[in-house]
Amino acid sequence: MKVNETLWGEQEHVVLAVSGGIDSMCLLHTLVHDLSETYQQLSCLHVNHGLRAQSENEAQLLQDYCTTHDIPLYCTRLDLSATVAAGRSIESQAREARYKWFDQQMRAIAGDVLLTAHHQDDQIETIFYRLFTGRSTRNSLGMADTQHRHNYRLVRPLLETSKAAIQQYQQQHLVPFYEDETNASNTYVRNDIRNRILPEVDNNAQLDPAQLLRLKEWHDAQRQQIQQQARTFIQRQSTTTRRQPYYEVSREAFGELSYNVKVEVLDQLFASIGDHQPLSEKMYQAWFEQIEGTVAQAEVHTTDKWIIRIAYDKFIIMANSSSGEPSSPLTIREAGTYHFNHYEIVVRQELPQDILPLRVRTKKDGDRVALNHHTGTKKISRIFIDQKVVISERQRMPIVEAANGEIIAVGSLYVRKPYQQQLAIQDIGEVVYEE
Repeated sequence: MKVNETLWGEQEHVVLAVSGGIDSMCLLHTLVHDLSETYQQLSCLHVNHGLRAQSENEAQLLQDYCTTHDIPLYCTRLDLSATVAAGRSIESQAREARYKWFDQQMRAIAGDVLLTAHHQDDQIETIFYRLFTGRSTRNSLGMADTQHRHNYRLVRPLLETSKAAIQQYQQQHLVPFYEDETNASNTYVRNDIRNRILPEVDNNAQLDPAQLLRLKEWHDAQRQQIQQQARTFIQRQSTTTRRQPYYEVSREAFGELSYNVKVEVLDQLFASIGDHQPLSEKMYQAWFEQIEGTVAQAEVHTTDKWIIRIAYDKFIIMANSSSGEPSSPLTIREAGTYHFNHYEIVVRQELPQDILPLRVRTKKDGDRVALNHHTGTKKISRIFIDQKVVISERQRMPIVEAANGEIIAVGSLYVRKPYQQQLAIQDIGEVVYEE
């Protein structure tokens, strides 16, 4: 039985998630008898799902084994009765609850590495399952031998060991274990793959299930290239200069990407904002149609965490700061630094006193401003269009009036020439316009 002990160090606290089944009991046996020099401390975690009559017997087996070998054992019992009563699948619920408890226990006992007994046959089963349930395009095709979790590593040292090798080890060393009778039931999809489908494939001399392992290697290599292409695109084709997560992306450049790279670009951008919950490809496809279409401005989607907008030749993804309604009008009577929405307004001492007090507000219909280099005036709405300011930002940009009602500044876009040295307006938040 091949165990990859290079996945942990001699000075680490190794913790084994053990069920009482043949796989985890054989791994525990070899850790105790063959690999005791590869770690500093060994502990065990056991989850009793409380769904089978023999669960108590398994727990007792583990207690006896760990007591005999002086191994700390920590146990918990899950209450999945509500899930069962509702007729819902318990697989995902049980896994979520199990790993939540693992996270808590690893922190409580200062564990460095958590081992599970997933083996090569489990890997093949996982690959098959992900391929035929549509879970292959945005994830690794199988299980990794190492994953980083909350302050510890989750490792699978048996991924290169077959089930047959584990069974042979058990027979050779007479390792005690309990067989989970539910493994024989094909009610669950994973069991059906394991018990019915893969054996049929294995019985055909022209078919080799192990080829799925080679497919995983190729798939993961391609996925890494897609991830790198997406990172490179984000670095070259997006800009982010704001304090909060904010990205402007060229619509034209985005449209030239392959479909899978587009999906990865959005996945990475949303992850950087802090939303690690994957969005459906169906939703992405609808967005792609808008982004690659002819609409000049549109609010594509909004959640409590982020906003995605189309703004002329760019689309914008930014954190939703929940900033609420635009600021109320502001009166400035003396020099100083002031804030209006996400803008900073600096009034210097040199500003002529006869134009004070200044009034800062948002735009109104019909607003016009005198031009710096030409006679006449220009509608502020036209300035917004020329500068490609999206509609939502037009409602937040500060308009500065002198005491006589003359508009002397339009956000960071325009300041009347006589006041350019005495009045400065800077966006310090999440401006949404194209230069």
